Amino acid sequence: MGREIHLHSMVVHAVIALAAVGAGAFALDAAGALVAGVAPGTWTFLWKAAVALTFLAALPATLTGITERSHMYVNWHRSHKAKLVLSLLLVALTGAEIVAAAHLGGRAVAIGSPLGLAVVAGNPVVCLALSFYGLRISLGRQAVARASYVPDMLKTPPADVLESAAAHVAERARVIEVMGEGS
Repeated sequence: MGREIHLHSMVVHAVIALAAVGAGAFALDAAGALVAGVAPGTWTFLWKAAVALTFLAALPATLTGITERSHMYVNWHRSHKAKLVLSLLLVALTGAEIVAAAHLGGRAVAIGSPLGLAVVAGNPVVCLALSFYGLRISLGRQAVARASYVPDMLKTPPADVLESAAAHVAERARVIEVMGEGS
């Protein structure tokens, strides 16, 4: 049996990248910038496509986050709940941006408009918060705070589980296939 593919981990990177591309393209479009021969009309297409693709990628990212979470974690921690709320917020936000962009017609966009603030600031901020909680979940407390481990200094002699575990570092890991328990 090969390694299991974690679709959620793969899709979320596209969401983050597309939100950044959309924000940058929107800012360049609003400024009417001509960068490396790329005209403002192309920036318009690029930010609209990035917002639409962010929406389309956020849907499977949210769904796979829910289903993969159910396979790896026993209960919904605060971080999981925050990610779900933020994911739904991103889907709603990009959905509203698509509707607003469809009603623009040929009118110019401004960064200070509600649409501009949503694309340039809203999407990246939500993605940043999703990244924060994703790292918190996948890397544990190492990613965002000091380690939660504290040696038991009151025991005689003082016990440090890290020292006792170090003796077993060279041993091959014992793997328990959680999903294969019933077979």
